[in-house]
Amino acid sequence: MSTPSAHDLELQVDPNRGRDLPHDVLARIREHSKRMFGNQDRLEVAVAITRVELGRVNATDLHHDTGIAVNRVRAQLLALESLGLLAKTGNDNGKRVFTRVDRDDRFWSFAVGEYADRMEAARAAQGASTDAVGVTAA
Repeated sequence: MSTPSAHDLELQVDPNRGRDLPHDVLARIREHSKRMFGNQDRLEVAVAITRVELGRVNATDLHHDTGIAVNRVRAQLLALESLGLLAKTGNDNGKRVFTRVDRDDRFWSFAVGEYADRMEAARAAQGASTDAVGVTAA
């Protein structure tokens, strides 16, 4: 029996990380984020923040989780800080570290719910297109 790679282990924990999603699903999520928040990255970054158990995040680590460029993640962290959802808590090896101000703020559960809804809708659309292809071919 072979040992699973770190990537395989991460997928077992969370198969819905942004960087691992099909392009069309990711495009739908980003389009929805743009409509809701005025920025295509805000929803993904917010959800990635909620996945960090310690509540301490930085742009580089979130970049690795989401696949979004570091400068774009940093812009979202600063925007969330200006909204009072994050607080800058110092530096860690030259990286700006932010902490969630209130883990129970409705924004976080709203973001997770919207992300889950978009994932479900994308899966349903993929299933419908797969079914349609199967019906056509039959």
